[in-house]
Amino acid sequence: MRRSQIAESVENLDSIDTSGKPFLDKAIVHLKSCWSKCQMVESNRRDIDLLLSLGESVLTYVATREIESAFVRLLPDALLLSSSRFGFLAEVCYNSADRPYLQSHAVTNIYKPRYNRRDILTNLQFHNLETLNGAILTSRNPVLSNRPQQDPRSGGVPFGHLEIEAFLGLPFLVGRELVGALALANCPDGYLETEIKFFSPLCVVSGLMISDYRYKN
Repeated sequence: MRRSQIAESVENLDSIDTSGKPFLDKAIVHLKSCWSKCQMVESNRRDIDLLLSLGESVLTYVATREIESAFVRLLPDALLLSSSRFGFLAEVCYNSADRPYLQSHAVTNIYKPRYNRRDILTNLQFHNLETLNGAILTSRNPVLSNRPQQDPRSGGVPFGHLEIEAFLGLPFLVGRELVGALALANCPDGYLETEIKFFSPLCVVSGLMISDYRYKN
């Protein structure tokens, strides 16, 4: 069943006209390369589910031409696949002082009573660099912390925010440019280093979608 879904997704992506859209073309090429590797080795269901979700996210982006729609489609699956309670997908922007901040295009609405992974907000901004979120921007590297309360990079949480018990932040780099990030929080068992590699296709494809969105605008 999963193999037939992959074949259908590849066929749908092959039908996309990427003329004059170099970043979108690279995103599709990379995703198809990941699928080819899955077919050459015995990939587990989780790897395949991530690639299928990325395929649907790209198709959503192409259909709507809105990065928010693509990330709203993608975030619930990222939470499910990582057993995370909440998180966000964001673009890196800069203020008038050339200071970076995270502009979220999809973030879990943790303030909603009995929220679930499909309760999502858009257009929230994270400016504080003295936090685990900020460490993604300042280090430009993955940020993994399973003891945030004891982590010097953690600046705590705003009033009313859920406590962060475990955190994984991953940068989206396109070439040397930091264009976005994924943040995941509160996997009950904490996060393993292997999650960085697992989510690598998401980081590459999401970064290229952001770059394509900027390129066309």
